[in-house]
Amino acid sequence: MSERLNKIQEKSFYKLLFGRTALPMFTIIGIAIVYVVLMPFIDHSSFPFHLIIATAALIKTIIITLVILKQLPKLIKICYSVQQLLWAFGLILFISILSYATDYTCLFLFNDMAFEGISVHTNSYIYSLYHFFYFSVVTFSNVGYGDITPVSEAAKFVVMLEIFLSFFLIVFALANIKKIHINE
Repeated sequence: MSERLNKIQEKSFYKLLFGRTALPMFTIIGIAIVYVVLMPFIDHSSFPFHLIIATAALIKTIIITLVILKQLPKLIKICYSVQQLLWAFGLILFISILSYATDYTCLFLFNDMAFEGISVHTNSYIYSLYHFFYFSVVTFSNVGYGDITPVSEAAKFVVMLEIFLSFFLIVFALANIKKIHINE
């Protein structure tokens, strides 16, 4: 009977986890699709695209921060295993890193001088996304190798947003560690 209750709790936890993170996930995916679709049609020389990307990054940061503040404490209270806890934090980390990687990619495709350390031999969105996903992981973890560096003001602003969010998530996780109830 206890095993059946654990399976029910586990299913409801994952359903709750994906339900509570659906808004930022769909926002990020939606903005990424808009980036990809609109990129070839925009006259980059006359359109303030870098300001739109920086504004979208700010909005996504606010949404992710609100999800962390409102939803993650509720999820932490119902975590009953290390696996569930890792899923909760891992999903938020993945959403955040992917979000910033799409922003960096679009800034780079808008202006290849926005970042140093990326070769410009292809303007493929996927190729650039791969490199900026790496850059976002390095930035989010606060390692900062320096092989890719932001140069433009918009790129620096988006990097600052990511650093803010990474510090916030770490402080939030440490502040709520006493709420974690893990049954081994």
